[in-house]
Amino acid sequence: MVQPTPWQAGKTPQAQAVSPSRAAGGAPRRQVDVANALATVRPLLVALRPVLVLCRGSWGYLIAAIGSIITLYSLFQPWVNASSTDGKIKATPFGKFEISSSLVALWSGSPPPAAKINGTWAVLACITIAVICVAAVVNLRARTQALSTLVMGASIALSLFVVFALVHMNGKAPDVRNMVGNGPARDLGSQVGMIVRWASGNSGYALPGVRRYTWTTAGLTSWAWFAGAMAVVSAVAAIAQWVRNRPSGPIQIPLRMPIVITRPSSGATPAEPAPAPQQPSTSPQPAPEPQQTSPAPQQASTEAATQQAPAGSAPQPAAPDPATKRPSPDPDQTN
Repeated sequence: MVQPTPWQAGKTPQAQAVSPSRAAGGAPRRQVDVANALATVRPLLVALRPVLVLCRGSWGYLIAAIGSIITLYSLFQPWVNASSTDGKIKATPFGKFEISSSLVALWSGSPPPAAKINGTWAVLACITIAVICVAAVVNLRARTQALSTLVMGASIALSLFVVFALVHMNGKAPDVRNMVGNGPARDLGSQVGMIVRWASGNSGYALPGVRRYTWTTAGLTSWAWFAGAMAVVSAVAAIAQWVRNRPSGPIQIPLRMPIVITRPSSGATPAEPAPAPQQPSTSPQPAPEPQQTSPAPQQASTEAATQQAPAGSAPQPAAPDPATKRPSPDPDQTN
């Protein structure tokens, strides 16, 4: 039998002391941690189950609504950022400016013109976002094809409006940057403004070749690109959900609402109008005339005798009524 060396004798008990602890307490502890995590998450899943059932089949529209809300927040952030020799400027797609300038060209005869930003695309995008959110929420209960088509169409319109706003703001970026420029270099008012700025210690006097100036041109900010990306993602999510929910066959978008007209069949007679209620007359009515009695008993006896006669015998004359028989005249009286 091989005897352990002194080095192995020192290491073997330590390994034997560590291994049982890992084998005994490692696996059960992990199982307890997993069970505690599941016990914590299970009530949350039970509480969210009705919401998940309600949102089934409309996740794409909900994603479009959430993306539209994020796009709405991005519309109020600066989309154009520019800096020039007289300060910095930021502009939003609604035409709002944030300017930091020393007003060097205030006394200039031809100051830099203000940039004219048209906020129509941003306003249309806000209206479209409201339509998307309302239609998506109502569609959770209604589940109609018209509301689904409305959400999809509004999402596509939103993406187009945001893209048009991006193109418009990119075209107006140079005009936004010129608003914080020094103005014409040979203008007397601009020169006076630069001298006053240098004398007050706000900045140095701009001389050609004396010092180095650094600034950046105007450009779109990350908020502008983020808004465009969110609008496109919302449109794609709405289109994907609409394509999945639509029935198989060619795509048909209903442009008109169906009008159902019921007509009576050929054999049916039209219903007669109800008679108008008669109003009571106030004029006196004449008294009813006395009715004349008809010889009803005589006619009834005649018909009974006719029915009781046999089929082959000749009809016999009816017996005279004693009440109507006239007395024969007396021969003695006639003579």
